[in-house]
Formats: sequence, structure tokens, C-alpha cells
Amino acid sequence: MIQLRSVTKKYKNKYALKSVDLDILSGEFVFIVGKSGAGKSTLIKMLYKEETPSSGTVIIGGINIANLPPEKVPNLRRCMGIVFQDYKLLQNQTVYDNVAYVIRTLGISSKEVHARVTGALKVVGLIDKMKARPSELSGGEQQRVSIARAIVNGPPLLIADEPTGNLDPKNSLEVMQILDQINQRGITVIVSTHDQNMVNYFRKRVITLDNGEIIRDVQDGTYE
Repeated sequence: MIQLRSVTKKYKNKYALKSVDLDILSGEFVFIVGKSGAGKSTLIKMLYKEETPSSGTVIIGGINIANLPPEKVPNLRRCMGIVFQDYKLLQNQTVYDNVAYVIRTLGISSKEVHARVTGALKVVGLIDKMKARPSELSGGEQQRVSIARAIVNGPPLLIADEPTGNLDPKNSLEVMQILDQINQRGITVIVSTHDQNMVNYFRKRVITLDNGEIIRDVQDGTYE
């Protein structure tokens, strides 16, 4: 599904990534770990075209998105779900409307929108909160809304950048369990994280970055 070949990203005189080669297969669950400044966020942002490599190729579904023109980026992102550390919810909208926001632009019927939104909210356990606004939810609940929004269109790929960074251990575990359940449905899940406990608990493939290079790639691995 995903292939990175000789991917380098340089900012002025500093390398964020150095000649990274990486393959992620369809249906995998992968943790990307490393210290702050190791290159995790840069790598993750490459996958949804927030960053462009200085050199190398980033291939997703057979397409080199490194050279993708800006007008085609929205189509790329419709084929993936993206979860951020800070949720990025619309504060003046209900939970239902936050989850429905993306698919309402696709021209599908309101009945289909309702079916998809309620289905996604059931996955994350928030069907009873659909009329609430983000300010009425806990941090863990807000992150679950953002996960529902990310999966509402049935993407084959889910990317989560520090999804538990603002959460306590209990909510972190709940969020990671939901991501694990989503992966069990056949969706590829890639998680960038500092959360050692979660990485050690779930024992997935672990890729460790240091100074922009992959120094470790282990199946059923731990943080260190």
C-alpha cells in the first residue's frame, strides 16, 4: 500500500528525514516512535501531502504523491482518515455535524449521510452524544469524535499523529483500543506516538526513528 524510497527532507541546513526506505502493507498496524525531533511528524505529514520530500518518492496505492499537484491533494485525503493530537473539531457544531462535515460535500443523500455518521459513532461508542457540542465532551470523547470523522467515509488508510498526546492513561487506552478494532476491520492504521505504555501494551509493528533515519523496525515490538 505504502512505499517510501530514498525519502529525504531538508530544512535549510537541517535534515528532518535522511534517505528513508519503508514499506507498509495493506491491513498493517504500525507505530512510528522516536524522540522529539526524530522525524516522526515529518514522515506522517508526507503521507497526507502536508509535507513534500526534498528528494525521493512517496507511493500510496501505486501513485507517487510526492509529485501530486495541489489540486489533487483533496482527492488523496478523501481516501484516508487523519486523526490529530488536538482533535480539530468545529466547536460551534454538534458531534453529528462534525462527523458528517466531510461526506456532506460528496453529493450523497441525507439518508446515506445519516447511516454513515451513526455507523461511525457506534464504532467509537458515542451514538448517545451525537447532539452534544465538543465543549460538552471530555478530551477522550473529543478524540473519539475525530476518529469517527476519520472513518466515516470508509477509508482504507487511517493516520493518527500523536492521538493520545493530550489524554490520560484511561482515555489513551480506550482510543488505542478503538484504533485496534478499526484495524481488525482491514483498515491500515499508522500511529505516530510518544506513548511508551500503549506501544508496549499492543505489541504491533514498531518503527523507530532517530535523527531522521529508521534505526529499528520490529514486528510485535515494544517501544525500545
